[in-house]
Amino acid sequence: MIVVLRFLLAALLYLFLGTALFILWRDLRRGEAAPPAPPEAYLQLGEEPPLRLRPVTALGRAEDNTLVLDDPFVSAHHALVLWREERWWLEDLESHNGTFLNGERLTAARPLTSGDRIRLGETRLRFWES
Repeated sequence: MIVVLRFLLAALLYLFLGTALFILWRDLRRGEAAPPAPPEAYLQLGEEPPLRLRPVTALGRAEDNTLVLDDPFVSAHHALVLWREERWWLEDLESHNGTFLNGERLTAARPLTSGDRIRLGETRLRFWES
């Protein structure tokens, strides 16, 4: 009889722990909200159609960039435009000729605002948000 009571007590204990863990897991999953999608933003290159930015947009001469630039003064992997901290940022990837934002050479990542002018080599881009 004692063996049956011990078995029943152990089964109830495991059932209680399993239920508690399930409830905790479910509540944690409900609390996980997907990060908000970045607002639509674009880079305009001359008269070309604007390029809609991805959360990480790579700029450079290499074919694996999001925006491939045909400019001999642009590095293979020149710069990034990325969404973080609820803003768009421009970051130079230690390019040889530098990345310029509104005429100033970047020495660190800087936030972008609509209308900003970006220069990589001889290529001029304009950033804008909709």
